[in-house]
Parts: sequence; structure tokens; C-alpha cells
Amino acid sequence: MISECNIILQYVWKYIVLYPDGSIHYQKAGEFLGTLDDRTIRKHILLGWRMIKKTNLRFHEFLATLYGYTQMPELKAGENAYIHLNLLVDEANQTAIRMGESVFEPTTIECYVHVVYVFEKCRKPIKTELNNALHALLFFDTS
Repeated sequence: MISECNIILQYVWKYIVLYPDGSIHYQKAGEFLGTLDDRTIRKHILLGWRMIKKTNLRFHEFLATLYGYTQMPELKAGENAYIHLNLLVDEANQTAIRMGESVFEPTTIECYVHVVYVFEKCRKPIKTELNNALHALLFFDTS
């Protein structure tokens, strides 16, 4: 069940990257998702946008814990949630560099959205907090 959801989320993500304006082109989205049902297409695309908005909120909370190193991107009225999330992830990667961490490969937006998705959809309480998971993504520690 979870693997099916992850696969669907990947296709939704590819669609959102192509159409970050929030519009739903049913024919193109149907090709990505492998369905012709408009209700199913709409449900999955809106789920993707909800997860992006939740990731924005949770990411703001996480970056607030790194005050002094982070310069929060300004949230403008009417700004697209996907574009703002791009700015937040770029700032997080720059914060890691400012804190002296060597960023071998910058963490991608998809990774953060996936972690928030897992925390939101998990039926059993996860033993760690979301901020700890986001911190582990940004500052990889092998010790």
C-alpha cells in the first residue's frame, strides 16, 4: 500500500514540476497517473499541492530552529507554494554550508515533501519528531 502511494506521489510530483502554476490539465495528468477518471486525477493532484503546502509550513518551523544561520525567504502574497518551497530548500542548503557542514549533494525538494508525507500519513506514532528527521536530511551524520 505504501509503495503504491509513493509511486503515485512520484508521478504527481513530475506533473507539478511541469505545471507549477497549479492548473490541472486532465489529459496530461491522466497520462502521468495512468487514469482517465477526472475525479481521481483531481484528487491526486490536489493531494500533491496539499503536501507541498504542509511541507512549506513544516519547513518554516524547522528553519526557525536554525536562527542565526538562516535568512528566511520572504513570503509574498499570492506566491506559488512550489516556488516558495524551492526558495526554502535552497536556503536550507545554504544554511548547511554556513554552519560548516560539507554538503556533498544538496537535498532535493522531493525528499522533504516525501518525509512530511510519511509523517502525515503514518498511522502509528513515529518515535522521533519531524524536525529531527528534517535535520538528519540536511546534516547527514554517519557517527
